[in-house]
Amino acid sequence: MSDIQVRPLEVQDFFTVARMLGKVTKGARMQLASALTGKKVNHTEVGMVVFQSIFTEAEKDLKAWLASLIGKEVEEFDKMPATAVLEVIDQLAAKEDIRDFFVKASELASRLSSKG
Repeated sequence: MSDIQVRPLEVQDFFTVARMLGKVTKGARMQLASALTGKKVNHTEVGMVVFQSIFTEAEKDLKAWLASLIGKEVEEFDKMPATAVLEVIDQLAAKEDIRDFFVKASELASRLSSKG
């Protein structure tokens, strides 16, 4: 069993994710919305869609956010085993309120990107 523990999401996380989603393409945001709109959410799929959507355009931001979720600095996070990334994503995706969190963050990112 892993000793990695993802902290509860906070207000700042909402803005961090919205900023990262604002950097990704509209198609990637639509893919995320699609993964979140089913009656039964596949947590692993949600985690991987978020990761894939953000990774390409906002790798540094994503890495910093994932590190903050487990109370690490980016430099510490970089030195952890590669499986740590998947563990953080799995734990994050399993959170009960994750669907609403990402839907709202994606909506905010879409609004902000359409104004700019």
